[in-house]
This record gives sequence, structure tokens and C-alpha cells, in this order.
Amino acid sequence: MKYGDGMRGRFEEEFDSVIDDARVYEQRCLNAQRWFGSAVLIVVDAALDSSGLKYFTVVSPRVSRFKEEYVEEGIVTSLADLSKLSPDDSKLRAILNNGRVWNVAIKVACVIEELRLEEGMKTDIEALKYWAASARYEIWKEDVVGRINGVGLITFQYLRMQAGVDTSMPDKIIKRAINDFFGISEDDDIHFISAMEDLSSRIGYSQILICWAIWLKKSDME
Repeated sequence: MKYGDGMRGRFEEEFDSVIDDARVYEQRCLNAQRWFGSAVLIVVDAALDSSGLKYFTVVSPRVSRFKEEYVEEGIVTSLADLSKLSPDDSKLRAILNNGRVWNVAIKVACVIEELRLEEGMKTDIEALKYWAASARYEIWKEDVVGRINGVGLITFQYLRMQAGVDTSMPDKIIKRAINDFFGISEDDDIHFISAMEDLSSRIGYSQILICWAIWLKKSDME
């Protein structure tokens, strides 16, 4: 693919108003410091985002509520704690009445906790980063997280992004913007992620920054 020398400049012109904020999200993701570096909240965030609800106005506030009601109250302080909850827990359902997304959060917590124990790691975030770095989107359905019912490729990739991997996710907002601004149209999501890798290397911005710039400009914060 050839994007031309003006593609970086065009990207900067279009997303100038949000690039600084996107850089903040980029660094938090690359350093696995989203949600204060809490693996629990990163997992909950990715699971709730799989609901398809608007991120900034619905998902993020509910992750904050989970933090207040479960983490700050000492009920859930680790992925091991999260793995022991039930998706039918009335307090969880009061935060978001969707058993499927809570099941995703709980099952992901189980898998990463098992990995932590198997690999002899001390912290949840270390285990989450280890999984994210070793996971491959090309064969995501064969992955221990990808096999969880309710985890699609978008959730799989978003979780990896938050755990420090510079990659992208093929959600509709990103795909539409990438098509509009760069003429990249890939029906196959695996091919789209590969195309994003190529685009990132050509315009000199990380995939994570590109994604966050698009979300900040084109999503429900617009």
C-alpha cells in the first residue's frame, strides 16, 4: 500500500485537536497504566466495552463505579478475587445489567490468574502483560482468552492494547475513519489489523495513538 508523503500531515491536520490527549492514552496503554495500572480494572474495562455501548459516556463511568464499589471497598483487589464473582451478582447487575459482559470479565480473570500461577509471576499486571505480548491476533480463536465465550477479536485486541502491545482493533469507528482518511478498506478484520501495522510504520504514529485519536474525535465525545 502507498499512502503518499502527505498522509501524516493530513492525519495531523484532521486530529490536531485531540493528538495531545491521544498521546496520554497511548503512553498509559504502552506502559500498562490505564486505570492506574490495575489489571482488574483493565479487564473490567475491556469486558464492558464488549457490550457495544458508548465508551466515554457509558462504559468508562461504569468501570469507575466498579472501582468505587468493589476495588476501593476491598471486595476485589486482584484477578483472583474477580474470578470468584458470579455474573449474576446483584451489585454487578446494578452497575450494568448484562450477564454476558460480566461473565467475560470473570472468565478472563480466571485465565490470567491461572497463567500467573503457572508462570510464577508475582503480580496480575505482569501476567496480563505476558499474555498480551505472547498472544497472536492471527490465531486469536485458538488463544486461551480468545476461546472464552463472548470474547471477540475487538475485545481481544483492546485488552492487548491496554496491556502494553502496540496493536489496533477493528471496530467500526476506526475502520470507517481509516477508510475515509487513508482509503484503506478491508472487509477481513485480520487483514485490517495488518494494514494498520503498515499504516503506523509509514506515518510514524503508533497504532494505539491512531486508534485513540479517532475515538476521541469521532466517538460519543464528538
